[in-house]
Amino acid sequence: MIRLLRISLFCLLAPVVFNATGCGSPTEKPDFVSKLVPVTGKVTLDGEPLTGVMINYIPAEGQPGGEIAFGLTDESGKYTLQTQLAGQSAEDSQGALPGNYRVYLSKLVLPDGSALPEGLSDAEAEEQGAKQLLPDQYSSPTASKLTAVVNTEATTNDFTLKK
Repeated sequence: MIRLLRISLFCLLAPVVFNATGCGSPTEKPDFVSKLVPVTGKVTLDGEPLTGVMINYIPAEGQPGGEIAFGLTDESGKYTLQTQLAGQSAEDSQGALPGNYRVYLSKLVLPDGSALPEGLSDAEAEEQGAKQLLPDQYSSPTASKLTAVVNTEATTNDFTLKK
């Protein structure tokens, strides 16, 4: 009977004790942040830099502890990756974890071929008839054959695309 009472008391108090000790505050950085490595590169199509391309690094199948990383190319086609971190500043999320990645690129344009207005989400752009500028072989998350490796030190991955 006393043993049963102790088990019941433990079951009632355990959540209180674990919540009091906590699992870290929401402002604490996840452990993997210290493992992020700077990743840069350039994206070109038929030798010309691609501006405004969203580049997505998805951890390769079987990659343990992988996190999605992404970047946007500037007017010279250059990008810098950051890793998606809820509640973290852009400075705290620069880079990607070392490992192997599948890569896909996205460049939406309006029906007349013009660039999307700044601040327009992909969903809003698609509602306005935006279309993918890049072929599926680069832009499809499932069909893209692009891959990248992020080393344990600063890494540069360029993507030279052809139509």
